[in-house]
Amino acid sequence: MPLETRIFAIPKDPEHPEQYQDAYGLNAAEGIAVVADGVSSAIFSRQWANILVNAVPADIPNPAEKDFFAAWLAQRRQEWSEQIDTSGLAWFQKAKLPTGAFSTLLWVRVMRSESEEPGSFGALRLHGFAIGDSCLFHVRGGETVRTFPLQNADQFQDNPIVLGSVDLGRDDFLEFNELDEHCYHDDLLILCTDAVAEWALRESEAGNPPNWDEIWHMNDGQWEDQVAQLRETRQMRYDDTTLLLLRVVPKLVEPKLVEPELAEPELAEPKTEPVEEQPEQTSPIEEAVKAMETAAANEAAGEASEAVTEPPAEQSSEEAADDDWAKKFKSAGEQFTEGLEIASGQALRGLKKWKDKAMQKYRDKLKKDRK
Repeated sequence: MPLETRIFAIPKDPEHPEQYQDAYGLNAAEGIAVVADGVSSAIFSRQWANILVNAVPADIPNPAEKDFFAAWLAQRRQEWSEQIDTSGLAWFQKAKLPTGAFSTLLWVRVMRSESEEPGSFGALRLHGFAIGDSCLFHVRGGETVRTFPLQNADQFQDNPIVLGSVDLGRDDFLEFNELDEHCYHDDLLILCTDAVAEWALRESEAGNPPNWDEIWHMNDGQWEDQVAQLRETRQMRYDDTTLLLLRVVPKLVEPKLVEPELAEPELAEPKTEPVEEQPEQTSPIEEAVKAMETAAANEAAGEASEAVTEPPAEQSSEEAADDDWAKKFKSAGEQFTEGLEIASGQALRGLKKWKDKAMQKYRDKLKKDRK
């Protein structure tokens, strides 16, 4: 579960940042954050705190599993022993080597719940462990939901239990506090070392809790000025101050890469061969009608010239003309029977109407000529 983060780290003495004994680690994409406060009175505590905060996000431990945690801690102690340089130590520094370094340790992880409980309304799981006095403030809507592991400012007067870089045979007495609660998107999680945690708890108990949203929007210089003022007015102890502000956000969707549109390759124009002109094709119906019209026109012209001749004696002239016209018309129609057989009913009706009109026109002309 990803986290948005703001980090402020100010050494006790700004002119000597190399003496900064606090440390922090993050894996914001996995929702893991950790802080540690090295004990300055011990030796090489800065190295020890850094080893711890680097190891937690990479291989998150579980102190509830004794054997697993013992192996994890032994590996960290081996790393510390290999990193420190004892060649230039003064006699009083060498006297501290047998007991090693010490540090507090607090880590949390935000993750999806394995099973959604009734009434949880899509809550996430906030899980973590702490030893010592580094603290978590869980804030929702400007109100503090919980503090962990300490709940009041007076608890900072006691010497905290810390984690040592040397096995002194007392690991069985290590007591980690465990946190396992719900959190939601947009909650603020504030992890801080003891100087900031004690100030924040005292302000809250006095009815003036810190405005964490306002601090979120500060730049480094503004926060440094505020810390300097709080130290001068003795509201905050002179000590290293480390502050991690984390905001729980929904998992971000990786944008899809859009493939650039490729221009289509220019294709050479296809070579074309000259096309021979083809005679216009007509349907059988069109051919039949055209031939009928031609034949009828020719017949009509011939009949017009022959209409003045006398018909045979046995028939009247009008009956002979009708009979002759019908024979000639039938002869012309028979030449195109094959074409007419595929014509539609509508085309045939049209031809019949044309025939009737032609016959009537011929009769009218014949009558006119006889007058």
